Amino acid sequence: MRVLVPIAQSGQRLSRPFQLLLNAAMQCAAEAMRRQPLPLLYTLPRTQAGVEYKPEPWAGDGVEEFADPYTVYKRHWGDCDDLVIWRGGELLAQCLQCHARILHDTTRNKYHTQLTLDYAGIIEDPSLERLGKPYRWRIRSYS
Repeated sequence: MRVLVPIAQSGQRLSRPFQLLLNAAMQCAAEAMRRQPLPLLYTLPRTQAGVEYKPEPWAGDGVEEFADPYTVYKRHWGDCDDLVIWRGGELLAQCLQCHARILHDTTRNKYHTQLTLDYAGIIEDPSLERLGKPYRWRIRSYS
């Protein structure tokens, strides 16, 4: 299933429903992956999953696609939110709590999606991992 969503106009923030929809897509992916598993996104060798990070060809046209892991696996690429849906689906299928986190670069008016692993206090960036860069860091507590 592919979901196309209009994104915020220049200068606007992403709506709360946008983030809820992304997390719901992860839940749907988890349900599907329990029934029909895929290779793990972070498999070694990296070519086993056969997926790479690639921006959507229509990026900047005001529409965002949330592609399910099976679509990403079939076409061999996904952007940041697609990879977060796949990785989040893997974790949720194993009953490991996580949620999507959306970052906004206000200087370029660009959005980026990462994954917060609630059970471990870690943020993952599947896009960076697919590019061969470090992808995890621990959330610091300032209390």
